[in-house]
Amino acid sequence: MKRIIFLIFSIILFIFAFVQAKPVEVELMKAFISPHSAAEGYLVKLANLSSKKVNIIFEASSLDELEDMKAEFPDMKTDYSAVTDVYSKYPGNFLSNNMRELLKKKSYQKVQEEAVKSLYNPLGIYISPPDKDPYLLATDFLLSNSKFLENDTKEFGGKYYSVLHAQVNSNDELEQIIEAAKGKTIYLTGTPVHSYYASKKSNIEINIICIISTLALAALCRFYFRSFKVVIPVAFSILFGFLFGYSAAALIFKKLHVLTFVFSTSLIGISLDYSLHYFLTGNDKEFKKSLTASMLTTACAFWGLLFSNIEVLRQIGIFTSFGLIGVWLFVILVLSDGEFKHNSFKKIKLPQKALLVVVFVVIAAGIFRVKFDDNIKNLYVPPKNLLAAENLYQKVFNPVTPEFLIVHGNNINEILQKTEGINERENINSLSLSNFVSSEKRQQENITLVQDLYKNDLKKYESRLGTKFEPQKPVLYNPENFPLVSEFELDKNSSFMMVNEPVKGSFNIADEISKILKRLRLECFTILPCVFAMLFLLLSIMYGIKNAFKITMPPLLGIIFTVALLSICGINLNLFHILGLFLILGFSLDYSIFRLNGGEKSKDAVLMSAASTAFSFLLLSFTSFKLISSLGLTLFIGITASYILSLFMIKSNHGTR
Repeated sequence: MKRIIFLIFSIILFIFAFVQAKPVEVELMKAFISPHSAAEGYLVKLANLSSKKVNIIFEASSLDELEDMKAEFPDMKTDYSAVTDVYSKYPGNFLSNNMRELLKKKSYQKVQEEAVKSLYNPLGIYISPPDKDPYLLATDFLLSNSKFLENDTKEFGGKYYSVLHAQVNSNDELEQIIEAAKGKTIYLTGTPVHSYYASKKSNIEINIICIISTLALAALCRFYFRSFKVVIPVAFSILFGFLFGYSAAALIFKKLHVLTFVFSTSLIGISLDYSLHYFLTGNDKEFKKSLTASMLTTACAFWGLLFSNIEVLRQIGIFTSFGLIGVWLFVILVLSDGEFKHNSFKKIKLPQKALLVVVFVVIAAGIFRVKFDDNIKNLYVPPKNLLAAENLYQKVFNPVTPEFLIVHGNNINEILQKTEGINERENINSLSLSNFVSSEKRQQENITLVQDLYKNDLKKYESRLGTKFEPQKPVLYNPENFPLVSEFELDKNSSFMMVNEPVKGSFNIADEISKILKRLRLECFTILPCVFAMLFLLLSIMYGIKNAFKITMPPLLGIIFTVALLSICGINLNLFHILGLFLILGFSLDYSIFRLNGGEKSKDAVLMSAASTAFSFLLLSFTSFKLISSLGLTLFIGITASYILSLFMIKSNHGTR
């Protein structure tokens, strides 16, 4: 009856969680930066700006060939008609920096000459009709900003290159670009391109790893139990634990991050351990106590993550701990009694002293050589073709990595005034909203300059051209209504500037994110010993101080050994190596508790669980995505070392080692 009630409750929980679920969050930034402060919120928004920008680089032997390639390519240009409409209606309100200087110096003849050239240019464009804008001021203002709105063309190494800056809002749009570039000398760069290929490759790699791990587990079960039948209940326990953990996390958090699912793979190893112990030692008196103790201590290891300020760590803590509880309940309440014939693994006598010497030598040699790498750029190594495209883009167009500056104001008009003041004071090249629209104060200044131009030069200009103009009457334009406001707005009272060189208050996005990763790494280092102390106290209450010491020593030495070995190998530790240490602690405590309380059969279950889990993480360490490979390598070393240490450091209460 308990089994039926539990299953009904679980099914209702799963359905409710899936109904309430929202799409998975895939942006890496949002895994570690929760915009609890305005500054971090701005950082997330600015980082997301580049997540949609793609650079499409065309390469050709001649300008004609280059233009043909661009013409055949799908139209990716942004529609700026709403912007040009504003310039057309208010031609005297917006002046380029060059035009402002000419009018301030009253260089009216120079202004007239420039206007005549534009009027008689057969390829010229008119933003506002010449009779309303005699000196084509609106056209001049637009052309001064064309470097921000159009593509660049350069000659390099005897070839011609043009770059189109496009914005993609979905994978479908990106795939359309990738398909159009196939078989042509077109190169793609930008964050979306790297994310697309990294995600695609990682999915393939992880799927292959899952298949290999599953086949290896099935082969291990077939060898030990002489049947594949045991794989079915084991698979159900893993699935149930995953669904139980997912349901709890989905109901507690608004949106789960994809990294939460990556880390939740730890449930597979523990679910396997619980299931195998049930089939081998389920009739033992100490089974439920050992299983419960293992579940509580391992869950506590993950509950420690709830004290973190990192949302993804809290998600991992809830997902994995409730997943463990789900597996524990499934094994206790759902799995039916069943015995499977099985073999036994041969005892292998380990050179205990030699192994301990190796462990302590590695620890002594490596622990003081530990170095850290918090640079977010080093978490990803692009494939050769994308790296070549990035290098080409840098060599040909020499783009400047911008610094960002946050500008605050009570409204858009005030923000524009401050931005204009910064540009004049710092005398820098920048990109901001003020490049495209002026504050009302600046507009009034421009209107005055233009009226002086009309008053002093318009009749001469009309006489020269033999025509009569009727300039548009000046009216102030409200910049709050400008179409591009949302492109630069961070919130109602903040906007940003992109500057080509550092100025007071500016910052580099990658550097700021790296600082945050460092802070989070230090935070995890602080939490880890606190979690360890809490678990030692819990184990002391359950098993006594002496046994608690036995249980915790293999995980502790395994963690220290892992850090030392990575350092000896010249691997600089990052946040994901440190996160892996939490999982090592959870896995290793599980193995230690079962070794302490179990007999011969329990030893076999622990061996199969540890071997299959370590093998899976070993495969994971070979993935191309450094974030995932760092986690896999850390767990493989830690789980293997902790298990081997437990073999001769923990004597079973039943008299076996």
